[in-house]
Amino acid sequence: MYDDPNRAVVLGWSGTLVRYHGGRARLVPGADAALCGARLASIPVIVLTEQPLREVATQARRLRVADRLSIVIPDGRDRVAELTGLRVEYPRLAFVGSTEEEILDARRADVLAFGFSGGGCAGRLLRAAGAESVMSRLDRSLALRVTEQRLFTASGDAG
Repeated sequence: MYDDPNRAVVLGWSGTLVRYHGGRARLVPGADAALCGARLASIPVIVLTEQPLREVATQARRLRVADRLSIVIPDGRDRVAELTGLRVEYPRLAFVGSTEEEILDARRADVLAFGFSGGGCAGRLLRAAGAESVMSRLDRSLALRVTEQRLFTASGDAG
């Protein structure tokens, strides 16, 4: 279960891992624990964001989470294409996003999508966009739960 090279979790930056207050990034409640849990389970955390890399790197260092992020894909690249490419490298890829657009893009890329309503978007809207499930809080077991669910879904589809 652990140290599975086929498993990874993709998170949005703004709205999923951080919120902005007065122009300053702050981790959402539970984000630190979620990142620690992913590291303990050897699950790579990939950040897919519309923000420039320099900005995310500066914020991640200030928030003391830079060492817990495996990959940062910045600058609003084509989210569907990026997720499709990541899915090839990590067949047990799961995405956690905080907007309807993020969920729709993950579904278009055939990636199991989970909604995070703690970023401001209502859970019912995330579910309507196709989220497998919606969480209101991040926690230590986040990466394990979403990537395990990806395994079960993929296994169920095969049979």
